[in-house]
Amino acid sequence: MKKYKFKLDALLKIRKIKEDQCKMHIGQLQVHLTNLREEVSQHNKDINEAFELQEQSLVGGASGLETRFHPYFVQGKRTHIQKIEEEINQFESKVQQMYARLNEFRADVKVIQEMKEKDQKKYKKDLDKRMNAEIEEQVQNWTQFNKANI
Repeated sequence: MKKYKFKLDALLKIRKIKEDQCKMHIGQLQVHLTNLREEVSQHNKDINEAFELQEQSLVGGASGLETRFHPYFVQGKRTHIQKIEEEINQFESKVQQMYARLNEFRADVKVIQEMKEKDQKKYKKDLDKRMNAEIEEQVQNWTQFNKANI
């Protein structure tokens, strides 16, 4: 008897590979988003630290250069934070698009797997029919042989 072989197995493997690649890409985007969010929080900490240092320097006496530098530093940090947040928004939209593609890939894989299961059930059913027919034929031959020998 022939072993079961699904004709679309290669296609199923390709679809699974695409699904896995999509998952990996989403993971990479998520890691990048996490890094960007950590960078924003670090910039916010730097701004808070700068405010604290400015307050301490004003109490203890500060030079004019230090006082003039602080607003530019804070403005630069806030501008950088805005750029990072725009980048985060872009990456989040990419992640949403990748999730939509992942859903499509999963649907394709599921359809092919269901086809495979259906085909496999049909194969087993046909195999059982053939085996039952062979057994029936052998039983009939055996009974005829026994009748002939009696």
